[in-house]
Amino acid sequence: MSLKIRKLSEEPGELMEGEDVQGVNSVMVVPRMEDVSAFSARLMRLNPGGHTGFHEHPRVHAVLVLSGRIRIETGDEVKQAESGSVVSIPGMMKHRFFNPTDKPAAIMVLNMFKDIPEESKPMESVEQDA
Repeated sequence: MSLKIRKLSEEPGELMEGEDVQGVNSVMVVPRMEDVSAFSARLMRLNPGGHTGFHEHPRVHAVLVLSGRIRIETGDEVKQAESGSVVSIPGMMKHRFFNPTDKPAAIMVLNMFKDIPEESKPMESVEQDA
């Protein structure tokens, strides 16, 4: 294994798609979960007015607001967070991220899993009968 340095500002990322998602570019910070089994990280760039759809999942989020200002909406709360803020979102809380400003925003979403997601478990080698 060797040290790797990536300049995230130079990575094009990909446009997030999904129900009620608009103007969000995503770059996986931890592209593959080879070395860790219960963690992932994603950089999200939210265009002015951009937002994810409402969603929920078992993983816990720690969200670092890198630039700009975002609004975090849940079923019960609406809160604003600006550059330098850290937001904690418990598992199974319905939420979405929204950029209410006329300037781009960027957040780093750190995902912690209680259990290893099925898609992240290493494939077991299967011996075939000769």
